[in-house]
Amino acid sequence: MNIAIFIFVWYTLQQRFEAQNKNGDKIKMCKLPVLYQITPDCDMLMNGYAIKTKNGKLIVIDGGGAGSEKNNGYLYKKLQEISGEESPTVDAWFLSHMHDDHTNEFIIIGNDESKKITVKNVYMNFASREFMKSSEGGHFAYLYDGIISAYDRFFGKGAFEKANGKTAFEGDIIEIDGIKIEIMLTVSNEEKEKNINDTSMIFRAYIDGQSILFLGDGHIEVSERLIEKYGEALKSDIVQMAHHGQNGVTFEVYKTVCPKLCLWPTPIWVYENKQGIYQTTEVRRFMMDMGVKHHIVAGVDLTRSLTFPIDFDTLSENDITP
Repeated sequence: MNIAIFIFVWYTLQQRFEAQNKNGDKIKMCKLPVLYQITPDCDMLMNGYAIKTKNGKLIVIDGGGAGSEKNNGYLYKKLQEISGEESPTVDAWFLSHMHDDHTNEFIIIGNDESKKITVKNVYMNFASREFMKSSEGGHFAYLYDGIISAYDRFFGKGAFEKANGKTAFEGDIIEIDGIKIEIMLTVSNEEKEKNINDTSMIFRAYIDGQSILFLGDGHIEVSERLIEKYGEALKSDIVQMAHHGQNGVTFEVYKTVCPKLCLWPTPIWVYENKQGIYQTTEVRRFMMDMGVKHHIVAGVDLTRSLTFPIDFDTLSENDITP
């Protein structure tokens, strides 16, 4: 009798959660998309995000970390956890610019044959090697070789050179399982930027009618270009705080974006400005004066997730006033 009841319940649930389309394929009930702000601990300087779509596809945004060798390879483990797969598949990996705290994990994963992973697409628009050698004393030019070898592992020898390090361009719209990502800014054709931060690729994700603006490490030139090109259209529900929440985009950009929620990819020592040299204090005060009530800080909250669509009224309010 118990077996009969079990079979009946199983059959009923199967009929409820599966339908047949015209081709006879099963259509499974979809889950809700989830955004993760990722960090291995409160100290690591990193910009890392992942989105799991309603049907389980993975989108990675930067994911790199710097200054903590003990945590190298952390993102791979996190992607295994998020995907529930020993060998995760990333449908889209967005790399904003060539700084180690944004690209290290891509390099580590891509150059380690023992890390079984499939990466279907990488979206990037990097400055040239010549720019990297001449900017910031050439300190970050070494990243080029690691990124090239990682990219070529995923897409074949010579793939990076063939793409010239550019697979995404201003105005591109990338759609992945109901999520739309709009490429808003890339490094200028003339490479007139004064620093690597201002070569950041700026993009916005639209998830279930809500928008997230990813600012990378955008600085002054990015700010001017964003305001000039988009103006009030910059308005977004959520914003990733530029350059870890300090010395990033101008207050005019944040005022125009007017977010309901701020994502801070900010370690505790930057967030609390323990060395007294960061702009975090001013930025925190400005965002509170703007009336933004919801904040997720990597150095305080560690890895956190948000399920879409977000009911902002149910989120806890966080006072980040310094």
